[in-house]
Amino acid sequence: VNQPKTIIGNDVWIGDQSYIKAGVIIGDGVIVGAHSVITHNIPPYAIVAGVPARIIRYRFNQDVIKKLLEVQWWKWSDDMIKRNKEYLSTIEGIMKL
Repeated sequence: VNQPKTIIGNDVWIGDQSYIKAGVIIGDGVIVGAHSVITHNIPPYAIVAGVPARIIRYRFNQDVIKKLLEVQWWKWSDDMIKRNKEYLSTIEGIMKL
């Protein structure tokens, strides 16, 4: 049986005993509360919880989210991360990249 492909982005935290429906896309930086049921796609940097899960709020404002998605630090080499660690430690620093 062909199951739809489920995609979980980078830097995502999924709480204990959560259920994710097949074929759902969870964007980068999402936080899923424990025991949540994910039945639909979740946009980047949303915080979701519940049955079914709903967006509670976003982790950052839209300008910061846009910058994080542009920078994509998770694709960087270890060396590049080390060279830029001062910028990566705060949102203000990331906004300067």
